[in-house]
Amino acid sequence: MLKTLKGKFLIVYLLLVFILAVVGATSIANIYSLGKSIQGLMTDNYKSINAAGYMLDALEGQNSAALTYINTNKNKGISDFNKNSGYFYQWYNVEASNITEKNEKQFVEDINNSYTAYLTLFSKLQETAINSDNSKVIDFYNNEMYPEYSNLKKLLRDLSILNEKAMFSGKEKVINASEKSMNIVIILSVLSIIGGLTAAWLSLIKFLSPLYALRDNMKALKEGELNKQTKIVSQDEIGELSKEFNDMTKRLMQFEQSTLGKVLAEKNKSLAIVKSISDPIIVMDADYKIVLINDAFEQLFKLEEKNVLNKYFLEVVRNGELYDYIKNIYNSEEDKIEQKIFYFNYNSKDYYYNVLVTRLRETDNKRYGLVVLFQNVTGLKEIEKLKSDFIATVSHEFKTPLTSIMMGASLIGDEAAGGLSNKQQEIVETINEESEKLLNLVNNLLHLSKLESSKSIFNTEVCTIEAIVENSLKSFVSEAKERNISLQYNPIGSSIKVEVDFDKTVWVLNNLISNALKFTEDGDQILIRSFVKQNRVCVSVKDTGKGIPEEYVEKIFDKFVQVRGTEDRGTGLGLSIAKEIVEAQGGEIWCESKLHEGSIFTFTLPLEEEF
Repeated sequence: MLKTLKGKFLIVYLLLVFILAVVGATSIANIYSLGKSIQGLMTDNYKSINAAGYMLDALEGQNSAALTYINTNKNKGISDFNKNSGYFYQWYNVEASNITEKNEKQFVEDINNSYTAYLTLFSKLQETAINSDNSKVIDFYNNEMYPEYSNLKKLLRDLSILNEKAMFSGKEKVINASEKSMNIVIILSVLSIIGGLTAAWLSLIKFLSPLYALRDNMKALKEGELNKQTKIVSQDEIGELSKEFNDMTKRLMQFEQSTLGKVLAEKNKSLAIVKSISDPIIVMDADYKIVLINDAFEQLFKLEEKNVLNKYFLEVVRNGELYDYIKNIYNSEEDKIEQKIFYFNYNSKDYYYNVLVTRLRETDNKRYGLVVLFQNVTGLKEIEKLKSDFIATVSHEFKTPLTSIMMGASLIGDEAAGGLSNKQQEIVETINEESEKLLNLVNNLLHLSKLESSKSIFNTEVCTIEAIVENSLKSFVSEAKERNISLQYNPIGSSIKVEVDFDKTVWVLNNLISNALKFTEDGDQILIRSFVKQNRVCVSVKDTGKGIPEEYVEKIFDKFVQVRGTEDRGTGLGLSIAKEIVEAQGGEIWCESKLHEGSIFTFTLPLEEEF
């Protein structure tokens, strides 16, 4: 045990604890004895003195009541006398139960006898007042009642003096006991201090000497003297530490000679790579303080790296939306790399950057910083805008001749230009059907182009979700009835309101119900539900149709995606447009489906904000 540093310190600590225990036990014993003496001094005798004083006050009150009875008001005198009598007996009982001194019991009995006689004399005083004139009453008071009153006062004062003397006597005992206890505690404390300091000093000299030597060698190591070695003087933990220190200096010397140049070169190489990247990059620590920025970041935000290092992100880039996005991604528990496109204006030009946030982790998965890459997608945005403009222009120009073709085919079908054979009639009907599909495609392309070009085309208004659902259902009631399909709606209640574009939201629901009718067999059921979840209104359309294969569930909302093997295939734009409308209004849309069991399409909308 003595071979380890822990054992050596433990012995010293046990010695000190033993000394403290002896001093503490002695102190506690003396304090307890002293406390008991003080308690007797401060409670028993003081209680008797206090009771004697209150009885004297009550007696004087009764004497005043007797004089009031004789000279002024008999009723008031009797009332005050009886009141003070009760007060007197209250404190008499306290004194009678607190007899602690020699002869105190005799005093209590004498007081009781004298007070009983005093009460009897007051009764006789009242009888004299009834049967005689006032002069005889006064004589009776002076000759009979007052002497008894004076005797009773003397007894009460003597009782008080008896307890005061006992109290002073007890005080001397307490003082002597306290001085004795204090001397004992002082002597033991001085001995404990001397012994403890001696043991501590000797132990420190023995234990710290090798540590001081080790400290001096570490300072030398810090200054670059890698060949320092520490003398091993014991086999305890300090000896082991010294041995490990010697091994460390050897390894550092070897490392210095072999890899220092490579490490510095790699560091400079990494910095050069980051600085040369054309897209803006910023590196921050866990407190969002800037560690590194490259030249592209300096140009984008008009900064200099030397002026922003170790500053908080918001001090340098005053963009609350960007900061909130970066902070939310950093604090998220999800491992996937998030990205979002932000708009910036630089030198009077519009730029779009796809912001990617990557968390930096140590080997124990603890986060210690983050890297934010601003991927320039301005060119892609411009191409996307050109594509949308082109589609809108072509669709618009295509719509006019298509309308003319449809009108011509309709006139031919109505035999306005002459009779048709059955074969010709079938050809005209085919032309009409295909033209309708083509027109629907053109309209969807125009609608999608408007949605992608601007959010300003939304005419928002406050309305109830029930109004939206009921407006949509009107268009499908007759078709559902013809096919014997149960079209049910479970409402949430008329008080739930949303602030959306009413017509476009109805269009989304129309598209979902239309698809459900398209793939639901006759005689089956379609269920529309609305409910509130996580401060959002949810609307779902559930059918019992064929269902969607698993590989299409995630991409069913992409443009022009159509499920293979479906007989009645549309343009592949309806769900994509629905997604654009829902997300533009701050909501989400998704699909849950199992093949041959049916599908559930659900979209959410934010509740109306109340102020």
